[in-house]
Amino acid sequence: FIKEDKDKKLTPAEKGTIMHLVLQKINPKEDYDLEKVKEFLLKLEEKGIINSKEKETINPNKILQFTNSKLGKELKEAKEIYKEKPFYISIPAKEIYKDKNLEEEILVQGIIDLYYIDKNDKLVLVDYKTDYITEENKDELIKRYKGQLELYKRALEESLQKRVDREYIYSTYLGEIEI
Repeated sequence: FIKEDKDKKLTPAEKGTIMHLVLQKINPKEDYDLEKVKEFLLKLEEKGIINSKEKETINPNKILQFTNSKLGKELKEAKEIYKEKPFYISIPAKEIYKDKNLEEEILVQGIIDLYYIDKNDKLVLVDYKTDYITEENKDELIKRYKGQLELYKRALEESLQKRVDREYIYSTYLGEIEI
């Protein structure tokens, strides 16, 4: 009794979720050209992971740009790769609310898009962002998500007992941005 509205446009948030899903599913060890990216997207559709409407929102050139980026090249040589990993971390409430009198802990949970151990055994953290952004507004994107990446970094370092060597935002508009 629920009619699917085939003419309804996807929201920016829905498009971002689909892009995250595609980046999650891509094989980082494989070499891609534009044709292989299009075949990959078609396979995702055939498997029912995305539908045709969702597939149409993905620009294959943006996926190819990711695979050819510095990060994409590092992933090909990475020793270990982890995608979409949930985390939980307790943070003192006084850190979040800037109130020295608070003694409670706050449980923060989230999902880390990507982290990997590079060929030199360095831990690298990556967060995908699909916000429309121009080169001139890059600092705004960094400022907007710096706190989020700090939490991810802290959670990773605590759970792995290893220091994060590099942090990146991977913007689907601008490519990688080292923090």
